[in-house]
Amino acid sequence: MALVAGNLEQRVAEILTRYNMLSNHAKVGVAVSGGADSVVLLHVLHRLQYNVFVLHVNHQLRGADSDQDECFVRALAAELDVPFKVGNCPFSGGNLEQEARVVRRNFFFDSIRNFQLEKVALGHSRSDQAETVLYRFLRGSGLAGLAGMRLATSDGLIRPLLTSGRDEIRDWARAEGIQWREDGSNASYAFSRNRLRNETIPHLRQHFNPRLEFVLSDNAAVAQAEEDWWNLRIEAIYSQIAKRTQLGLFFQTADLNLLHPAEQRRLLRRAIQEVKGDLRSVDLQHVESIRKILTSTAGHDRVLIPGVDALRSFGTLLLCRPGDVGNIPRQYQVSIELGRQTALPFALGCLYVNWVKSAGVICGNFGEEAEIGVEIADLDGDVLSLGNLHDFLQVRNWEPGDEMVRNLGSKPEKLKSLFQEFQVLLWERRNWPVLVAGDEIVWSKGFGSAARFKASDKSRNVLRLVYKA
Repeated sequence: MALVAGNLEQRVAEILTRYNMLSNHAKVGVAVSGGADSVVLLHVLHRLQYNVFVLHVNHQLRGADSDQDECFVRALAAELDVPFKVGNCPFSGGNLEQEARVVRRNFFFDSIRNFQLEKVALGHSRSDQAETVLYRFLRGSGLAGLAGMRLATSDGLIRPLLTSGRDEIRDWARAEGIQWREDGSNASYAFSRNRLRNETIPHLRQHFNPRLEFVLSDNAAVAQAEEDWWNLRIEAIYSQIAKRTQLGLFFQTADLNLLHPAEQRRLLRRAIQEVKGDLRSVDLQHVESIRKILTSTAGHDRVLIPGVDALRSFGTLLLCRPGDVGNIPRQYQVSIELGRQTALPFALGCLYVNWVKSAGVICGNFGEEAEIGVEIADLDGDVLSLGNLHDFLQVRNWEPGDEMVRNLGSKPEKLKSLFQEFQVLLWERRNWPVLVAGDEIVWSKGFGSAARFKASDKSRNVLRLVYKA
């Protein structure tokens, strides 16, 4: 991020132009807390003749001080004769700094829509960037996190002061006779960012590198360029191997294990962001925990990270929201009417059973010529006609303890064991369809007909079952 010559106003004007942040005389929201950085940003953009719209968030965390900040910003907007909007945004629970940031961003995005703003300008400085990069490094965010904050984002936020230091901004404000309010909570060590700002960074600057702020912000600029390149590469891979469903994202572990570890990490971060909605509270150890289950020797493995449930069943990885797998509907029971297609619940497909003249291919599934996702079974109608078929045949979900004899002379096999043998994915088992006559399993998806009910060339009456997933 190259430095720009000239005074603060000139540098902001050049940054706005160089990075194409705003069109001429754009209507731009300015997030003004009352602190020096945001107040200076408002004055600079106003002097550059942009159509500014002041946005202030009152979190109501500091009692009278919060209300005084609001009064100060309201008076400043009136002095400059510009519109003002306050967002009274209290919140509760969670990480205070993190949740406050989410509330503010939601208010800014709502304001973009409601007031037809081209962008919202934030007062983050180079000093804030340095703190962000160091903070993320200490938390173990991985290389992607070291990219820090961007000068402009795709969702409409811009940071015209990101190349200017905190001291420079205050010096300019003093020289211009501009007043601001100091937030007393900035001195509280209850917030980890304040310890970095007031203690750690000054110590590192004094004892290791007086240009630490520049080093950290420059590294952020380099990391951003690296991430931009990686994102293009990862998006191409992601579009090929990620499968989106209502349940979540699916990947084949064979596809993931062919990737370089650097590609794996970035692709998994991309997937986590899609499932969770953001990457807050997700760090390198969480990504690594998912990478670990990709190569585990167990048939199934699982890891929970903030906002994401990662499950591997055999060669398939599922990323979904915590609790979603447990909420997959399970119980159902549907009567089969001969000659009429029966749609199964929960998008499980459909089943058709009807009389045919003779048995065809006697197998549980189509051969190579069969349609993908279709299974056929020919059943001995004489064996089944011990009762009224209209009431007798039903399809239901698999239940623990279910078993069937697939070959004459063989012992009954538990469906649970067949799931393992046929590598049926964990999340597909809950509502696995079986056809029953009374209490006896006649047919099961994937496993074909029970031996007693299979038709042969000697069967006088044949029922053909066709299942389409």
